[in-house]
Amino acid sequence: MKKFQFLLLIVIFSCSSRTNSDKSDKVILIKEFSKFQSQTKKSIENDSEINWDQKLDSLNQFLELKKLYEFTSIEETNFDDKVKWFTENSKITSSKSLINKTNFYFENSLSMNGYLDGDKFRSSMAEIIYNLNEDSMNTYFVNTKVHKTDSILDKIRSKNISVGDIGNSDHKFIFKNAIKNAANNNLSIVVTDGIYSMSGGKLTMGDIEKDIEKAFESALKQNELETVVLKMTSNFKGRYYSESCPKKGGIEINQTRPYYILLFGNKEIIDQSLEEIVVISELKGYEAQSRFFITKEMKVDYSVLLNGEDKKGVFKPNDRSNKIIKSIILEKRFQPRNSELKDAYFQFAVGVNFNDFSIPKEYLLNPKNYFVSNNTDYQIIEIKGKESVDESTKNDIKTRNSEFSHIMIIKGKSKLYGDVNIQLDIKTPTWIKESGSDNDCKIQNDTTTTFSLDRLMFGISKAYERVNEKTEYFNLIIKINI
Repeated sequence: MKKFQFLLLIVIFSCSSRTNSDKSDKVILIKEFSKFQSQTKKSIENDSEINWDQKLDSLNQFLELKKLYEFTSIEETNFDDKVKWFTENSKITSSKSLINKTNFYFENSLSMNGYLDGDKFRSSMAEIIYNLNEDSMNTYFVNTKVHKTDSILDKIRSKNISVGDIGNSDHKFIFKNAIKNAANNNLSIVVTDGIYSMSGGKLTMGDIEKDIEKAFESALKQNELETVVLKMTSNFKGRYYSESCPKKGGIEINQTRPYYILLFGNKEIIDQSLEEIVVISELKGYEAQSRFFITKEMKVDYSVLLNGEDKKGVFKPNDRSNKIIKSIILEKRFQPRNSELKDAYFQFAVGVNFNDFSIPKEYLLNPKNYFVSNNTDYQIIEIKGKESVDESTKNDIKTRNSEFSHIMIIKGKSKLYGDVNIQLDIKTPTWIKESGSDNDCKIQNDTTTTFSLDRLMFGISKAYERVNEKTEYFNLIIKINI
């Protein structure tokens, strides 16, 4: 749509009486939005250069104008379908050439040989490598040095991975090299068993953690990159080389063992790679993930909701004229039927927008990762997606802000007045702590832990904490008055 045409449309609507009975302006809006979508479709089909910033500005203006009118359910559905089509296709089109180069590093130490016959391992390697763009990918074997190689999937399948110092795996070098080469819109992918193995002197757990921390801290000060760690599992058949109890020739095992995939890149590159290259839902043997990033100022849109089945008690907004509610007046607690007064409590829901966050959903939606200020008695009892709430709550979300993706349910029994300060803490996920081991002598039947893995990850986590200079992702403050 040409700019002057859109401005004319705004003028027409501005002069309107903006009443529900004025159907003609609503019809014009619907027609113009359909035309806007059709023109965008045509541009995509013709591979025309598209200014997506202007398109998004126009889309937002249409959405603002839509608020002036009352839509039927059919009109609402049709309009929403067009918005969904637009946002999905704009992401796909605009991200076609986002990744400049992809560097795929396969750690080829002796301890990786046992995975090469594993069905889940082979399937996941093929899934990732087939998703890479052949014209912009570099593939390497890596241990204490980098060894460029071609046809890496064929070599993995034929077990032809022996090159370089396969008796050692220097993760400090591996990660530092991967981070360095993830600058300038590049993506680095590392596949490793996660076992820090270096000859020439036994490293302590503290040495490993500090080495990784310093390597990451130095790299992050030069490039604000994100790190994603995926825990994977597959069958391992072969010799396991213990770090705690070295035995010549290793220990023969045939069992499930974990391995890890790490991604390094800026936020946009990581987002695209998780959608198009390392697609978690398509990887066999996926167990868990963590994402480390420089938080800076993370802002969360949020508002107390006034309606819905999760509301327990009587309260009203401090400012009725404001759709976004962050301050309320509590009038009455909720007392369950046939209960005593001491059992009364107050519960309310807060709409929040987590749509654009890098934080993995399993971390973001776990109430245990939040801290609620101790000057009140409130606790987060559940965080759920807006698609699973009742109609009354959905309508309230729509009234406040249609972008709210989740609701946070908060409950308290005493100390109910004051500022409720809710913060999402930066914590090392439980799965990392549970996946590490400082003793791999009894590796038979150990299907979940990896020697030194937790120390590697603690080093990464501490490096991000030091650069971030904060211990929480964000804060929400809700005032509850008498």
